[in-house]
Amino acid sequence: MIKNKLLKLFAVSAVAFAIAGCSSNKDLFAPVESPEIDNAFKVDHVWSVSTQGTDRFFSQLVPCVYGHSMYVAGREGKVYAIDTSSGKKLWTVDLSDEQENENKRSSRLNGGMSASEQYVAVGSENGYIYVLNRQNGSIYFKHYLGVEVLTRPAFSADGSKIFVLDARGTLNAFDLLKKEKIWVSGDNNENLHLRSQSKPLAVGNEMVIVGTPSGRVLMISQLDGFVLNQVVVGQNNGSSDLDRMSDVSSTPLLLGNQMYTTAYNAGFVEYSFDKNAITGRLAYHSSKDLAYDDNFFVITGDNGHIYCVRRSDNVEVWANTQLSYRNVTAPTIYGNLVVVGDLEGYVYFLNLNNGKILTKISVSSEPIYVAPLVVGNSLVVYSSSGDVDVFCFDPQNIVIAKKNYTDAEAVSGNAAALVAAQSMKPQITGSGITEEALEKRRAEARKIVAQIESQQRRMEAEYREYQRRKAEYEKQVKEYERKKREELSGFGLMPSAGVKSDSDVEFVEDDSE
Repeated sequence: MIKNKLLKLFAVSAVAFAIAGCSSNKDLFAPVESPEIDNAFKVDHVWSVSTQGTDRFFSQLVPCVYGHSMYVAGREGKVYAIDTSSGKKLWTVDLSDEQENENKRSSRLNGGMSASEQYVAVGSENGYIYVLNRQNGSIYFKHYLGVEVLTRPAFSADGSKIFVLDARGTLNAFDLLKKEKIWVSGDNNENLHLRSQSKPLAVGNEMVIVGTPSGRVLMISQLDGFVLNQVVVGQNNGSSDLDRMSDVSSTPLLLGNQMYTTAYNAGFVEYSFDKNAITGRLAYHSSKDLAYDDNFFVITGDNGHIYCVRRSDNVEVWANTQLSYRNVTAPTIYGNLVVVGDLEGYVYFLNLNNGKILTKISVSSEPIYVAPLVVGNSLVVYSSSGDVDVFCFDPQNIVIAKKNYTDAEAVSGNAAALVAAQSMKPQITGSGITEEALEKRRAEARKIVAQIESQQRRMEAEYREYQRRKAEYEKQVKEYERKKREELSGFGLMPSAGVKSDSDVEFVEDDSE
């Protein structure tokens, strides 16, 4: 009994030491060996290209794709535009040449790229936001925030505004036409919190949604930074700063009238906009983004375990514990597979239905920190070495690149409108705002409703096309199997439906002679 209590005490202490950077927890939380896998299939390597990488620093420099181009940044300042079909570099710029970076260790770009029709953008730990012309990489606008930028920014739907979250949890909005900051909002939290942060989610031209270090999800008007609503997700109870950490560092996911997110020390949360309340909470501690398809959510725990939860009732379908403490990336759903990377540059393909690892490939000798991207029917893997590798495994022709839910177009249902509409009265009553201003807010909500319903119809059309393609494939398989049976029956290997064997034929004597 005493031994068990001591083990529990040591486990709790190890978490605190891990945050503080103490090495005494190495044995307790050492990564397991990568499992040996008899690969069930071969993955085609389409192309590869080298970029600058992160120079052995932990950095979530996520590439982004817009149109037929991919945009990748290196920690020391290089930004690349790459043709997605061939891997050819279209242009390269080096932000380390900028004067503000001359006396720094490097440009220290971090968080990753975002793109709009005209621009691409990336932030830096040196406190700058850079907005580049998408066609040639020239600097269109840069601004010194004075605080590290650790996550990628977000553009409004029309590309006229950009929203940048800084390391304190403050959301900064810029008018790109005027090249000036227009408002500051968000959640400035000075307490202990994770270095990983939620990515801002721009909804059309009306609203931006972001998770905060204090465990809240904020819905903010793009017009003036007004907080339309806030949802408390994290549970910051405890006697120490460590116990009270409740960061929402994953990007909130809106589906229908529900919002799904994870919070450190608070688990996987389902929030209902209809009921204006949390309707489900599961004990999966994660600081990484969720993956989803029409039937499942997939979650990577901070312990390296991978979980699959059924969307219809939030029941766990399977859990894979083979990659404990291997710093597993956020998951990606790729057709009927779940794909993750790890700290040794391995990429794992798991069966979405049961969680079994079907295939493992070695992509890099350096860690993979960011989730693979689905582009078309291919899979893009970016490793910390800077290598960009594109793979394809789609024998059934059913892979569809699901819109990233951090993009405005992916927000579905009328959840965002309900967020705005439900919160207006209580939020505004206490501030003494006029009825005219209140009606203006309601008008904003109605605009969001119209826009999101249009997006929902488009997504439903895409899903119908997916179902059609899947049915066509299944029809082809059945026809192939039918023809195969007929061929085999011709060699006497198996009876064909409707054809009798020799033993079944009745012999009749011929009396004609």
